[in-house]
Amino acid sequence: MKTCPAHSIESGSGFAKLLDMAHYKDKRGNVKVARKMVLTNPDGRDSKQPIPAIPDRNRFTRARHGWSRIQLLALGLGLAGFWGGAAPAPANASPAPVAVEFRAVDLDQNRLGFWLGGGLVALGLAGGVAALFLDQRRRLWRAQRQLASLSEETRRLAALEAENARQRQAVDSLRDSERRLRVLTEQLPVGVFLVNLQGQCRYVNDRWRQMAGLTAEQPFESGWISALHPDDRESVLAAWRQAIEGGSELLIEHRFRTSAGQETWLSTHAAPLRDSAGRVTGYLGAHTDITERKRIEETLRANELRFRSYFELPLIGIAMTGPDKRWREINGRLCEMLGYPRAQLQQLTWAELTHPEDLPTELAQFERVMNRRIESYALDKRFIRADGKLIHVHVSSRCLRRANGAVEHFVTVAQDVTERKRTEERFQNLAQYDALTGLPNRALLTDRLRQAVRRAGRDHTLVGVLLVDLDRFKRFNDTLGHTIGDQLLRDMAARLQQCVRECDTVSRQGGDEFAVLLPDLATGDDAAWIAQRMLDVVAQPCRLDDHELHATCSIGISLYPRDGRNTEILLRNADIALYRAKDMGRNNYQFYLSGATVLSRERLNLETHLRHAVKQGELELYYQPKWDFRAGAIRGAEALIRWNHPELGQLSPVRFIPIAEDSGLILQLGEWVLRTAVRDIGQLHRSGFPRLRVAVNLSARQFRQANLAELVREVLAESAFEPACLELELTETILMNPTDDNLATLKAFKDLGARVAIDDFGTGYSSLSYLQRFPLDVLKIDQTFVKDLPASTSSVAITNAILTLAHGLKLEVVAEGVETVEQLAFLRDHGCDEGQGYYFGRPTPLAEFKDLLERDRARAAATLPLPWQGPAPTGEIS
Repeated sequence: MKTCPAHSIESGSGFAKLLDMAHYKDKRGNVKVARKMVLTNPDGRDSKQPIPAIPDRNRFTRARHGWSRIQLLALGLGLAGFWGGAAPAPANASPAPVAVEFRAVDLDQNRLGFWLGGGLVALGLAGGVAALFLDQRRRLWRAQRQLASLSEETRRLAALEAENARQRQAVDSLRDSERRLRVLTEQLPVGVFLVNLQGQCRYVNDRWRQMAGLTAEQPFESGWISALHPDDRESVLAAWRQAIEGGSELLIEHRFRTSAGQETWLSTHAAPLRDSAGRVTGYLGAHTDITERKRIEETLRANELRFRSYFELPLIGIAMTGPDKRWREINGRLCEMLGYPRAQLQQLTWAELTHPEDLPTELAQFERVMNRRIESYALDKRFIRADGKLIHVHVSSRCLRRANGAVEHFVTVAQDVTERKRTEERFQNLAQYDALTGLPNRALLTDRLRQAVRRAGRDHTLVGVLLVDLDRFKRFNDTLGHTIGDQLLRDMAARLQQCVRECDTVSRQGGDEFAVLLPDLATGDDAAWIAQRMLDVVAQPCRLDDHELHATCSIGISLYPRDGRNTEILLRNADIALYRAKDMGRNNYQFYLSGATVLSRERLNLETHLRHAVKQGELELYYQPKWDFRAGAIRGAEALIRWNHPELGQLSPVRFIPIAEDSGLILQLGEWVLRTAVRDIGQLHRSGFPRLRVAVNLSARQFRQANLAELVREVLAESAFEPACLELELTETILMNPTDDNLATLKAFKDLGARVAIDDFGTGYSSLSYLQRFPLDVLKIDQTFVKDLPASTSSVAITNAILTLAHGLKLEVVAEGVETVEQLAFLRDHGCDEGQGYYFGRPTPLAEFKDLLERDRARAAATLPLPWQGPAPTGEIS
């Protein structure tokens, strides 16, 4: 078989080849052409596409060969005749007779043969030419047919190649889509699976296998069921059966458990796959890992349970309110406080239940929260109960917002403070009025004096301040007892009130000292006339029980604006005038003398000497013992300063402390007191009295000293003194200004380990807020509340209230002015921690205080009875 070159058509990524084209002869000897077209794909595989048949050209070849044979035959005949008629005779041949006879005939025959041969030749040539012509026509016709066939075939091949290219593109697209889909499913953070209606897995991604803990072969068929948690298996299979029967989607939450025991919570969502007829053929689904969400839900449930338990606390009211002021959630305690059923209360707003006088304040705070200026607020307000009664409530409300900043709701905590308000009102009354005499106390007098000074400044009038002190009152008190002494004080208070006008104020400052406010005076003589009348009235005999007493008083007078333009200066100058009256023999009154007066020279002289008192060793500390009721022994002392003046003798702090305050010497004196007290008590620690505490008073100016905390730290470090044994006493006036600096100083004391005490509690100001704001350790009950114990019911109530309040705030309580065994027994029985007063010992120098400690230790060692178990006529511990 003879082959011809193969033809090929190449396009894009596919190839169409014509292979095995060859000429061959059939059984009859005819030549034929066979062609085979093979269409291949880019990968070399047969495309299996049908190839159109190429027209058979053998018939054209046979026709061409027939014309060639006719042509050759005609040419042969013509040449034979031509040669036969034109052949010459040999030259040396002599004609035979016969030949001569027939020469003419042969000549004619030759001529005829010549012409016949020539005709035949011409005919052959013409036939040849005609054959050539016809052959060329046939060739041209055949070429045209072949060209048309080739054109048609080319078009078919081009269409076939285009179709093949489209199929290759579709195959490539499908492969690319499959690749992207596989990459996508493998990269998805969810487990993807494909199952048929028999529940057999046909595809799972790697994430699915990780969740189920199965190998690549295990999930197929029904092996995935083994990954289901045993507790969830039946419910999951039932859900699958229901979804398949209904041809619906599946949405269920369940668990996978691996062979290692690891559990994974899944959210399974499967959607049905349908064929062209709408029949469900399988399900495509995804597993989402919700383990973290389930853990959070469990935590939220636990938190909700805890929240519910807290929400229903019986002690406080808790509610959730909306921005429309309506109650949404209310616990039982709040319903009980307001007297409404829960359902009825949820129909109301807190604004409807708030007292009209308190509503504007809370609405202003509420609007500030709504405007995002603050996030919470707290205030005391009054609610109107269902029965119409008022209840005092401390409300703390905090706003919770959505992500966009809008208010979601408020969490409100309401605490019933009605009893506290009543107690505060009682304290306020006690803070403004003296419990013994019923007169205004120092705080109320100061407030009225401040108002009188302002009014006098506008009206250009005078204001008089009189300080009245009973002469030798202590003698009556010590001789006849506190009961007679208290009766005498009440009688003197009534007498002083008889001597003043209705617009005047008589107050008790403490002890046997009274202050009188005289507003709207025309001249200073009006104050002198009232002072003289007081001297006369007080000097009249006073009969108490079976005793006839003759008392006198000394009076110091200061005038506004001559002697001062504010309350502090007027009171201080009146006090200076009072001491001048005492120095001048008592039972008289003295005006404060300003300018180049004797008093100014005296103050200047005292100030000059005070500047050198520390260097010259004229100052001395006295120690008054503090008795521990629980231990039945002395556990501390208060350090009190004394000035041994070389000319005036021992001076009370009242004489020189105001001068030290005005001149700034109080800082020098305060540092000396602190260092000396720490040094003296440190010596007692080393002498066998460990853990003994010492209390040191701090003045207002000293407390505001910038380096006070550093000074205390330095003193403690130098003496190696135990900080817990140092107690720093402050007055209420110091804490009335709750500034950041004050709070920082107190915290610095606490960081050092020192204790902080409030002296004369209950006599200065009515506000109790500082007890919560400041880090305190001790409250000292003023002696004015102790003196009447236990006979006075009001004193008992006040003392009990202070003890309850202090212990509720985890504070220790020290009672001042304990002078009788009845007072001691009452304080001990009612839980007072420590006592201080003449019953336990007077202020004494260090040596005498040490002797007192040794006697107390000896008594304890000999198991002698405690002081209140036997008589103590001298007021000292025996």
